[in-house]
Amino acid sequence: MAPTNNNIYKFIASLISCLISALGNIATVTTLVLTHLLSLNRNQVQLISLMNMDLQKISKRHQKNIKRRVKKRRNWENPGRSDIWWRNLESGYLLTEEWILNLRMDYNVFMKLVDSIRHHISLSPRFVRRDTFSPERRVAMVLYYLKDKGSFRMVANTFGVSKATLSVSLRLVCCAINLELGPKLIKFPNTNEEINFMTYKFESKFGIPLVLGCFDGTHIPIQQPQDNCHDYFCYKMKYSLNCQAVGDEKGRFTDVEIRWPGSVHDARIYANKLVPGYSPVLPFLLEDPAYPLLPNLLKEYPHSESDKHALFNNMLRSARNQIECAFGRLKSRWRVLNRCIDVDLELTTPLVYTCFVLHNFCEDNEVVIHSELIQAKIVAEKRSQCCDHHNKLDKLYTYNLSRGVQTREAVAQYCDKYLK
Repeated sequence: MAPTNNNIYKFIASLISCLISALGNIATVTTLVLTHLLSLNRNQVQLISLMNMDLQKISKRHQKNIKRRVKKRRNWENPGRSDIWWRNLESGYLLTEEWILNLRMDYNVFMKLVDSIRHHISLSPRFVRRDTFSPERRVAMVLYYLKDKGSFRMVANTFGVSKATLSVSLRLVCCAINLELGPKLIKFPNTNEEINFMTYKFESKFGIPLVLGCFDGTHIPIQQPQDNCHDYFCYKMKYSLNCQAVGDEKGRFTDVEIRWPGSVHDARIYANKLVPGYSPVLPFLLEDPAYPLLPNLLKEYPHSESDKHALFNNMLRSARNQIECAFGRLKSRWRVLNRCIDVDLELTTPLVYTCFVLHNFCEDNEVVIHSELIQAKIVAEKRSQCCDHHNKLDKLYTYNLSRGVQTREAVAQYCDKYLK
C-alpha cells in the first residue's frame, strides 16, 4: 500500500504545483515544499522543476495573448499621415472648382450622392468613435480614386489613411452605390410605354424610327488574372474585360454587361445576350459592322450603292455617335478605367459597374466635363482600334439574316422618304 499512496501523493503534488504555478507563485518555493513533504529523489525534483518552468512560460504567453487581444486601438490613422487637404475642401477653404476637378461633381451633388447611400455606409452608433471616418470622407476617397490614374498609395496619402482602410472603403461604397442607385439609374425599357417613349425620343432627334438605343463595347484594362489569364488577353495586347453597353439619345447607359473576358468577340457577347425586340412593334438597336444584322439589331450598309443607302449610313453613324461620346465621357470622368486597375478580379466588376452608375448620376444632375477631354479620349479610342484584328470580322457571329436585311431596307426607305 505504501507505493500506491506514494504515487497518489506524487499526483496530488504535481497537481498542486500546476495550480500554484498558474497562480503566478515562484516555482522554487513550490519545489522545496514538495521535496520536504514527499522526500522525492533528485530526478523527480528536477522533473517537477522543469514542469513548473514550462507551465510558467505557457502561463505568461497566455497572459500576453490575452492582453494583446483586449488591447484597444490607439488611432485609426498611422502617425505622420495628414488629411489637411480633405478638411480644407470640406470646410470650404478651397475653391469650388476643386470639387469638380477632384471629385467630378460639385458640393450639392456630392451631398446628394452621400445622402442616398448613407444608411449603407454609416457605422452603428455604438461603434462610432471620435476619430471614426464619416460617410462623406469614405465617398470622397472612392471618388478621388476613380477619377484619376493614381494608385492606392497616392489616394491613401492624400486622405491620411492606410491602403487597407482605402480598400475596405472602396468595397463598401461600390457595393452601396450598385445596390441603391444601380437599379434606378441603369434601366432598360421593358414596358410598351417605356419602349414607345424611347423610340419617340430617338426619332425626334435623329429621324430613325423604332430605335431603342445604340449598342457598343469597350475594353477595361485589368491586372493579369491568376486563372485562365489567356482568356483575358485581347487584341490590344493587354489583359482586359470586354464591357458591352446600350446608350440612349442623351449618352446615358440603359444596360451594361461586365462579365466577359477581353478575348471574346463583340458579336459573340451579343449572341449570348437577350435583348427585347421580337414584338409587334419590332424595336431595334444600332451597332457597328462587328455585329450581325438581325431584325432587332441594325448596322450600316457595307457599300453605298445608292443615295438611299448613303443617307441611311450617315443617319445611323450620327445616331451611333452618342454611345461613343458616352464612353468618352465615362472614361474622361473616371480615368481609373484607362489604366490597369490595381484590384483583384472579384472587385473589378463591381468597381467598373459603379463607374457606369456614377456616369448616369452625373448626367442626371447636369454635371459637365470639359469637351477637350472627351474628344481626346474618343480619338485615342479610335486610334487604338485601328488594327487588322479589330477590322477583321468574325464570320461565325457577323452573319446577316434575311429578316434583318428586310428590316434595314424598310428603315432606309422610310428615312429617305422622311427627309424628302
